[in-house]
Amino acid sequence: MKHTFIYFIGLSLLSVFFASCEKEEGEGGDGSIVGKVYKIIDDGNIYFDDAVFNGGSKAVEDLRSAIISNNKILQKIYFSKNAPTGSALDSLYIRSNYYTSVVNKMLHFGKDTILGCDEDVFIIYGTHEYGFDDKVKTSFDGTYRFDYLNDGNYKIFAYNDNVDGKNAVVYDVKIDGDLVYGGDFYINDGKNANLCGVVGYMEAIASKGYEYMPGVDQRVYIREENSLSYDDCRVDDNGFYVFPKLKPNTEYCVWAITEPSKNEGLFSVVKKFKTGNAGVIVPGPYLQADVN
Repeated sequence: MKHTFIYFIGLSLLSVFFASCEKEEGEGGDGSIVGKVYKIIDDGNIYFDDAVFNGGSKAVEDLRSAIISNNKILQKIYFSKNAPTGSALDSLYIRSNYYTSVVNKMLHFGKDTILGCDEDVFIIYGTHEYGFDDKVKTSFDGTYRFDYLNDGNYKIFAYNDNVDGKNAVVYDVKIDGDLVYGGDFYINDGKNANLCGVVGYMEAIASKGYEYMPGVDQRVYIREENSLSYDDCRVDDNGFYVFPKLKPNTEYCVWAITEPSKNEGLFSVVKKFKTGNAGVIVPGPYLQADVN
């Protein structure tokens, strides 16, 4: 019995000894975590695909047709005498979503992926959820590396830089050896991240003209519904106006200036529309104006 007691004491002491030899997560070991950071640059502008950009192509006509067809739906939603509600309104939005899908096949936000040099990557030793324990800067080719780490569990993270603030991209990494690939970070550097856009069409007719033509270089204005501040742009060579950097799921007004009779006053032609989810380009209103 005495020997048994001593045996158990010996086992207990050995377990305490080995436990004390186990190293916690952190520096002091031979492990490393390595990976790369890439930046997704969004310059906040909307671009036509090459097939659309070619004036007079079928793609331009298809885009114009989608905008004009969607404009009829917008007129029913915002300007009909009996405003649609319930299933009737849902049906109109379903049809509008179809034209939105057509537009998004022809247009895109300007994004480019580059190596993320001189970017911060952070590390947490263990599994705690607060702060960070160390950070490194990426090298000229976007590589990050944490060295001299003990075996164990780690968290590494980098930040998306969005227009409405920052949010972390987090990876869980386990070290059980010399070198572990922590993964590649694709982080947004987005002037337009989490926003959306609109593309519309404008025609104008001169005082001595016989038909409406694309309103090249005419000015179109936009403001958020119930807001006094506004922005503006020029109509391009195909008659399209474009506004990026709009809030998602928000109602806006667009307008152009018309002069029906020379020297008899200027008036605004105002139309309404609603943006979609973040990253979506919606077809905007079709505008007509007299230019004298």
